[in-house]
Amino acid sequence: MSDCRIRFMNHEIGGKGPAKVVKVVGLVLLGIIGLTLLAIVFGIFVKLLWNALMPEIFGLPEIGYWQAVGLAVLAHILFGAHGRTHRYERSGKRKKKKDVPAEDTETSPFHREMEQDYAEFWREEGRETFKSWMRRENGSGPEES
Repeated sequence: MSDCRIRFMNHEIGGKGPAKVVKVVGLVLLGIIGLTLLAIVFGIFVKLLWNALMPEIFGLPEIGYWQAVGLAVLAHILFGAHGRTHRYERSGKRKKKKDVPAEDTETSPFHREMEQDYAEFWREEGRETFKSWMRRENGSGPEES
């Protein structure tokens, strides 16, 4: 048999036929054992964290290991990304803003009216409020115009 190399995940595995199979099976078993240990540790962590915080803060009951695992799965279902990723968060780059056409940058009649109302309000109310503040600060206000 010839010495061939195959790629499995990020590992290049070489050797003769049976040796390659043993290496691949070993890596698969190692991965399964690693994931199992990680799940056990994560479940224990959720349980300990819940039991340390929730009963005292919110008066909730303590939970067991399988309840903690179920809670973590439920949280992933409800709040997980479900395959959607934000590319700019992963790569550290933000999406570029598209150029906005000139007609979209003009303010709408509603916004123009609101800006006029705002300016009129401050011409009327702002002057009186400023005078009142000056009287409180200095004991007298500016000359009436």
